[in-house]
Amino acid sequence: MARIRELSVGYIVDSNLPFTAFESTYLQELFRQLDSDLYAQVPWGRTATKKDLEDILVSKKAAIKEELNNTVTQIHLSFDLWTSPNRLAFISIFGHFIDRRHLYQSRLLAFKRQIGSHAGENIAYTIRNVVRDWGIDGKLGVSICDNAASNDVYLRNLYTTLDASITRADTEARRMRCFGHILNLVAQAFLYGDDAASFKLQSESYDMLERVEEDVEHWRANGPVGKLHNIVKLIRASPQRTKAFKAHAKEQEEVDTYKLTEESTAELEVIQNNATRWNSTYMMIERALVKQSELSSFIQELGLEADASKRVPTADVLTSDDWNVLREVSHILEPVYNMTMRTQGWGTNEGHGRLWEVMTGMEFVLEHLENWRVLYEDQTADPAAEERYTTQGEEAGPAMGVTPTLSRQPTVGQIRERASRQSRLPSRL
Repeated sequence: MARIRELSVGYIVDSNLPFTAFESTYLQELFRQLDSDLYAQVPWGRTATKKDLEDILVSKKAAIKEELNNTVTQIHLSFDLWTSPNRLAFISIFGHFIDRRHLYQSRLLAFKRQIGSHAGENIAYTIRNVVRDWGIDGKLGVSICDNAASNDVYLRNLYTTLDASITRADTEARRMRCFGHILNLVAQAFLYGDDAASFKLQSESYDMLERVEEDVEHWRANGPVGKLHNIVKLIRASPQRTKAFKAHAKEQEEVDTYKLTEESTAELEVIQNNATRWNSTYMMIERALVKQSELSSFIQELGLEADASKRVPTADVLTSDDWNVLREVSHILEPVYNMTMRTQGWGTNEGHGRLWEVMTGMEFVLEHLENWRVLYEDQTADPAAEERYTTQGEEAGPAMGVTPTLSRQPTVGQIRERASRQSRLPSRL
C-alpha cells in the first residue's frame, strides 16, 4: 500500500499535476476496472494526496541528509534562478558529491522562492539557509554558476559567513563557471560584437515599441546574419507568405529532377532566430543553407510583387558573397554548438558533461577559433584582400564585416602553436 501511495505522489510531481488529478471520474473508473479492492483501499482525494506528499518529503529528506553526512568528498553546489510566467522568482539548488560507494551523485537540495532582487547578498542568504538546513555547512566545496557579476558577491558573502578564515583568493578559487554559459558568451560576442547585450536590448526595445523599420535597420547593420534574420522574419510574418514559400519549395523540388534520390526538404520551414539565444542563430543559418536555392528563387519571385511591402528590400537581398559568409559562420559556430549540446545535462557514460570533457572541450573550441583567426589574419595581410574585406565591412557592419568569404578551413601550415596555460589554486582548496 505504501508503495502505491508513493508512486501516485511521484506521478503527480513528475507530471506537474494538481492534487485533484486522481479525482477524475474516468481515472477512478479505470482503477476500479483494474483492481476494485485496491481502489477501495487507497484514498485518492486531494487532501490525502497532499498529506502523502508531505510525509514522503520528510522521509526522503532524512535519507538524503544521512547520505550527505557520509560523502567521501566535499559537497559542491550549483544553482540557477528562474522567473515564472506570473513573475515570481525561484531558485533551484543542487548538491554534487561522491557517496560512500564511490559513485557520483546529484541531489536537489531546494527549489524555492527567491525573495528580493537577484543581488549577490540575497542569493547568499537563501543558499546559506539551505546549506545549514541540510547540515552541510562544514563540507561545502565549490559553487557552479554563470558569469553574472552578482555571483562574485554571492561567493564572498556565503563562504566568509560560513568560515571567517577564508580569503578573497579562496572564494575566487571556489567559483566554477558554467561551461555552457561561457560558450554562449563566446558565440554572442562573435555574432554581435563586444557589446552583445546592448544589441539584444536595442532589438527588444524596437520590437516592444513596434518600430519595425528601425529594427530591420538594426539587424541589417549586423551583416549577412542580420539580412538573413530580416528575410526569415518577412517570410514568417504572414501565414500566407509562409504557405507560399512552402508551395514554392515544392515546385522547385519538382523542377530539380536530378535530386530524386535526395531526401525532400520542401516541408522544412525557415527558422527564426533572436538576439537572446545564439544557438537559434546557428540553427537559422543551418536551415537557410539547406534551403539556399529555394530562398534565393523565392526572393526573386517576391521581387515581382507590385506591393513594395511584400518584397524583400534590396538592401536585405543576400549576394553570393553573403552566402559564403553565412557558410563560414556556420563552420566556425558548429563546434561551439556541438560542444554545448554534448556537455549539457547530466554526465553519462563517462562523458556528456563530465568535468574531463569540459576541460578538453574548452581547449578544442579555443584551438578551433584561434586557427580560424590565423586564417583571417593571413588573408587580410594581403593589401588587395584587406581592401576587399574593408569594403565588405563597410557594407556588412561591425559584427560580420571582417569575415572573409573564403569558404575553406585553415591549413596545417597556417595553424600556429600557442603557449600552454597553467592554473594555480590556493593550497587550501
